[in-house]
Amino acid sequence: MTIARQNTAASLAISIHDSESVDISSLWKLVRLGAGFWWHTKAYGTILGIMLLTLVSLIFLSMHWSYRRLFPFLSHRVIESNWDKQLKIKS
Repeated sequence: MTIARQNTAASLAISIHDSESVDISSLWKLVRLGAGFWWHTKAYGTILGIMLLTLVSLIFLSMHWSYRRLFPFLSHRVIESNWDKQLKIKS
């Protein structure tokens, strides 16, 4: 029971090719650092993507509004159909 409660992973060393030894705790810190970096990158990437989409939409809307305001003669005119003309005659 007492052996299972001890933290033996911190002091354990792995030997690679019998010439280099790597400490598990340093590898574990590297893995945790990489996972944290990935987590924050994914979260901030989503937020920045939404902000970029919002910014592009606002720029498009402002350009569209300016175009219609500055050049009213270039805006699309609605062509009346025969049905609209008949309704105007009857009323």
